[in-house]
Parts: sequence; C-alpha cells; structure tokens
Amino acid sequence: MMKAKNILFIMLMGIICLVFSSCNSPKEETVVIEQSEEKQNKPKTEEHSEQEEAWIWVDVSGAVSAPGVYRLKQGSRVFEAVQEAGGFLENADTTGINQASVLSDGEKLQIYTIEEVQQMEVQPEMFSGSSENAESGGKININTADLTELQEIPGVGEKKAQSIMEYREACGGFQNIEQLQEVPGIKGKTFDKVKDYITVK
Repeated sequence: MMKAKNILFIMLMGIICLVFSSCNSPKEETVVIEQSEEKQNKPKTEEHSEQEEAWIWVDVSGAVSAPGVYRLKQGSRVFEAVQEAGGFLENADTTGINQASVLSDGEKLQIYTIEEVQQMEVQPEMFSGSSENAESGGKININTADLTELQEIPGVGEKKAQSIMEYREACGGFQNIEQLQEVPGIKGKTFDKVKDYITVK
C-alpha cells in the first residue's frame, strides 16, 4: 500500500513539474514582414514632365500695332502672331489673310492696309511680288518679286537680287525653290538661310 502511494506521489509530482515547465517556457514570437506595395519605379510621365517646347520666330510687319519679330510655339497660326503684335490696325485689310494658316520658322507676315490693297488693284505691276507674298503666308515669290522685294530675303543683297532677276528672265522663271541654287552665289549655307523665306508660283 505504501509502495502504491509512493508511485502515485511520484507521478503527480511529475505532472506538476511538466505543467510548470511548459508555463515558464519562452513563447515563440512571430515576426511579420510587411512588404511594400509601392512600386519601385517612378512613372515615365513624371520623368518627362518638363520636355522642352519647340519654338519658331516670325516677323510681323505692316498694319499691326507693334510690328516686330516674335517667338511663338511651333504650330502657331497667323491670328496668334497678329495678337502678339498688338492686333490689326483699323485700316488693316484682313479679307485676303487666312488667319488659320499655320506659321513656319522664319516666316515673314506682311499685313497690308486697305489703301495699299486698293492701289494693288489699280497698279498691280507695283505690287506684283508683294500681293502674292500675302497669299503665300509672307514668303516672297521669287518668280514675281522685284529688285527691292528680293532684298527683303535674309542674306540677299542688291547684287544677288539682280542675279536672281537675270536668271529668271533667261530661264523663264523658277520651277521650284531648289532651282535658286543655280544662281551664282546662292548655294549651300546661303540657300539654307533663304529657303524658308521664299516660294514659287
């Protein structure tokens, strides 16, 4: 009987020790690693948000409030250039101007007065080149421009203007602007300088 009690006591103590040791053992901690949901790469739109804008230079002259050379965004139209120049004068003739026409870099925009247009109708030979220049967006028609008008082309002085007229008379006019390079003194860099200011009709 005593022996049985001793066995029971030993078993009870063992259970108590087991429970006690399990209660005092360190708890395992779980570490949660949060992963960032943010994207590592920045959107391309942010990297290229400040791209350089393209600009053109346009010479506005004639019947406007403030004639001069103006810088405009590429793709600007005639009416925007006129606005930059202060708008039309009261005596400006706007009937022959396509205000929706897109401008090009280096273009000359000539605005005529009503009196000048009336004079063109009476004496067209005095404005043979000028009247067509208005219709061509300010570019000078090298097939009809006179000596003075040809000298308005950048890089063309009196001698070159005279050479252009002599070539034009001898060959019956220009078929395209590239043909101007056949005139002595107008090749390479010189032609590159004038090509944006001229036209043929």
